[in-house]
Amino acid sequence: MTENEYLFVYGTLLSEYGNIESHDWVNRFAEPMGKAIMEGKMYMVDYYPGIIPCQSGEKYFVKGELYRLKEPDKLFSLLDKYEEYNPMDPAHSEYVRKKATVILKSDGQEYEAWVYYFNQSVEDLEFMPKGDFINEYHK
Repeated sequence: MTENEYLFVYGTLLSEYGNIESHDWVNRFAEPMGKAIMEGKMYMVDYYPGIIPCQSGEKYFVKGELYRLKEPDKLFSLLDKYEEYNPMDPAHSEYVRKKATVILKSDGQEYEAWVYYFNQSVEDLEFMPKGDFINEYHK
C-alpha cells in the first residue's frame, strides 16, 4: 500500500474514554495524529454514540481523533467486529465503515478517513447537537 489510510474515532474508541481492549488495538495498528472534526450528526445509542451524515442544509460537527493506520487490515478485522459491521451484510450491520472528510484541528488540513456511521434508525435516540461525546455526555 503506497497511500496512507486514516481512521476517525468519536466515541468509545477515543483515547480519553478509558482503558478498554479496543484502545490496545488502535494503539498497536495506528498512530495518533490529534484532535479532529468532521461534519455529521451524533446520537446517543446506548452508553455509546453513533453518527449519521448531515442532511442537505444541515451543518453539525462531530469532535474526535484522527489516526494514521499502520496495519489497516489487522485493525479493521478487529474493529469491524467491535462496531458490529459485517462487510458482507451491511444492511443488517449496526455500523457501516465509510470514508469521510475529516479536518485535523492542529493545522486545518483535510484527510479522507474511515469512519463508522450508525446504520439504524435514530428516530428514538437522543440527538447530541455539539457532537462531543466525552465532554458533553460522558462526565
